[in-house]
Formats: sequence, structure tokens, C-alpha cells
Amino acid sequence: MSGIKEEIDRNLTAAEALKFIEGHKNDDDLVILDVRTPWEFSEGSISGAKNLDFTDPDFEKMVSELDKNKTYIVYCKTGKRSGMVEQFLKEHGFYDIYIILGGFEDFKKELQKWTC
Repeated sequence: MSGIKEEIDRNLTAAEALKFIEGHKNDDDLVILDVRTPWEFSEGSISGAKNLDFTDPDFEKMVSELDKNKTYIVYCKTGKRSGMVEQFLKEHGFYDIYIILGGFEDFKKELQKWTC
């Protein structure tokens, strides 16, 4: 999964993201990146997600501290910010990036289906 040096651009539905995360839950090379504000993050997030606020003035500095060789699943509330973050990560040398279409809102709905 990590160490791939060709650009990978993956858009996952909430159902695909849930299966992907579940299938890689013990993989240390997978980072789930929540790019919402800390306030949004505090209201709920994907288990194990790291909060990296896209609106934070230090966002670029925080990205520079991430390992470019890991696999990233990026999400926000509905999908808009995660698309911008995906582009930003690509411009800064990241390759293995997945986006959750519909963001956390769709993910929560899908998770409810799994737990019912």
C-alpha cells in the first residue's frame, strides 16, 4: 500500500470507505485525515482519525510533518474541503490519497446501516 511512486487518485463512496477502513484497521501505513475544524471534529469523527484543520493558518506546516509514504483517506463534512486538500497534498508530493465522497455526513449514514 505505501511506497507507491505513481499518482493514485481514488474517490470512495461511504460504503467503499467503510469497507476499506475495516479491511486495513491494523495497517500502520493508513492515516485517516479529518480536515474539518476542531469544533466539527469534536461532534464526531471516524474512529482513529487525525484532525488536521484545513482552515488553520498552520495547515501547510502540519502537512509538512506528515509521512508522504503513507496512505491517506481524507474527509471533511460533505466532500468539498477534502477535494481541495487532495489537490494540496498532490502538489506537496503525496501520492496514495483516497477521498470519501459525501464526507462525514454520508459516512455516518453508511455506518448506521452497518450497525443496525
